Amino acid sequence: MVNRKGIPFHVTHTHATAASASETGVDGKIHFITDVAASSDKVTAIALVKDDSTVIWQIQLTTNDLSYSHHFDPPLEITEGAAASVGIDGTSACKANIAGYTTKIAGEGAAIRGY
Repeated sequence: MVNRKGIPFHVTHTHATAASASETGVDGKIHFITDVAASSDKVTAIALVKDDSTVIWQIQLTTNDLSYSHHFDPPLEITEGAAASVGIDGTSACKANIAGYTTKIAGEGAAIRGY
């Protein structure tokens, strides 16, 4: 399904000690991250959003809130050809979710043509 901005993606990963949800990078295409969510049983766990291997956004979970979600408006633009990911650590249960869209055209709020 194509939306007005690109091809949507959504990835979830669950693991005991570290979860990382990632949309693979593809040459000539750009990912835009619109939403992330993370949960962990570890107090002070840190959720990291990455542009390939570079951290571009992070938040530390607190004892009052061991789950977190965030909507980016405008979306985070990932470098052309790079992977987009969100990761979280835990002690016995953690989950990471990432959502957005992929387009062939670079630029803020990129639109697609026939994609």
